[in-house]
Amino acid sequence: GETIGEPVPRGTNRAALNADIDILAHPGIISEEEVKIAGERRILLEISARSGHCLTNGYVARLATRLGAKLVLNTDAHAVEDLIASERAREILVGAGLSSREVRETLENSQRLARKLYLNKS
Repeated sequence: GETIGEPVPRGTNRAALNADIDILAHPGIISEEEVKIAGERRILLEISARSGHCLTNGYVARLATRLGAKLVLNTDAHAVEDLIASERAREILVGAGLSSREVRETLENSQRLARKLYLNKS
């Protein structure tokens, strides 16, 4: 997605949302219209644990909860050191402004996606 943590061409979010995807990773400064499209297409929007990509977590969380898109937590791990424990995951989600219920739902979305990907791989 159009993270502010790296140079990404404008239009990347829209192109991704028009594809057959489950998740839009690090959507950055995503538009309201794009969040609505994600909600309608049941595309999960990422709350990122990765440095740089996490800078817009609060913005993404606020729009998603207001406009009906579902969220997922992802580490965007590039190395084993990037993996996080469940308590840290909760802290990141609370730091993004999510309520206890929204934290629970986001973690459940993450688990459902992981199960789906695992089952499709088998």
